[in-house]
Amino acid sequence: MTGYPQRAASPPLPVLFCFAGQGSQYYGMAADLMAEDDVFCHWMRSGDAIVAQRHGFSILAELYGEGRRPATPFDRLEASHPALFLVQYALAKTLLHHGLRPDMLLGASLGETVAQSVAGMTSFEASLCAVADQPALFRRTCPAGGMVAVLGSPDLHARRPLLAARSEVAGVNADGHFVLSALAADLPAIEADLAACEAAFQRLPVPFAFHSRFIDAAEDAWRGAFGQQRREAAFWPVWSCCTGGVIGPATPDLSWRIVRQRMNVQQTLLTLEKQGGAIYVDLSPSGTLAAVFRQSLGATSPSRLLSVVSPFGDNVERLRKTVAALGHCHA
Repeated sequence: MTGYPQRAASPPLPVLFCFAGQGSQYYGMAADLMAEDDVFCHWMRSGDAIVAQRHGFSILAELYGEGRRPATPFDRLEASHPALFLVQYALAKTLLHHGLRPDMLLGASLGETVAQSVAGMTSFEASLCAVADQPALFRRTCPAGGMVAVLGSPDLHARRPLLAARSEVAGVNADGHFVLSALAADLPAIEADLAACEAAFQRLPVPFAFHSRFIDAAEDAWRGAFGQQRREAAFWPVWSCCTGGVIGPATPDLSWRIVRQRMNVQQTLLTLEKQGGAIYVDLSPSGTLAAVFRQSLGATSPSRLLSVVSPFGDNVERLRKTVAALGHCHA
């Protein structure tokens, strides 16, 4: 029997669970999953009990209470910080419950803490308690600030004297998307300057200038409170958008670097792409990472993007489709 030579099958793409940080939150995150998915609900309720015992308020009441609307800025850090951790952790646990296993995990900013906890480097309770304790530390030590997402080249920061003087680039997500951090008093002038050069922008619901010199006043207190947190070997490799590579228990000074250093989202993605790409499963509540990854993936990239949760709802069906897609990939 004769025939054409068979081309070797491409190796399956690794599955990468991705977790985002501040700015991706909103009231009512994954409310339909909370109502209909037992695993998601279990982890949300477990975390709620921990925060309530430690800080005296309910994350679930903050997220899903009467009158909570996604369009209202969810900017009370004491609630949004642990809520972001909980929603993403619960989503990951839900996928794991359905038999889906990542080959790697990736985190950006607060998402790095989620990734480490899902990977077994830190415990659920210890990670959640640290996240819930952090807002009070920032309020004691740091001036009010904020962050602004900008659609434009990161070079814009250096080209505009006012931006260069009064803000810092907190993160580069793509060639046409970056984030600025600045003191609260300077934000109106910064936004006016962005408007003057016709750059689209959006202020994030964040009360401090994370990933910049404007939070340096918190460093000593931060190191004293969180710098000695013990980390174990991870179940899966964990990629950090702070270091731009895989982290481990011995990665030095990691806790403070995650909150202080620039978020190198684009560079981390490009490094992953050079290794052959992945199926990027965005577990952020608003599809933040999938949106910015899409801007950097070239037409020839074999990679795929999956976003599990959306502010527009229908998340039970989105979860079902994600499980089906990943199950097919690993079949």
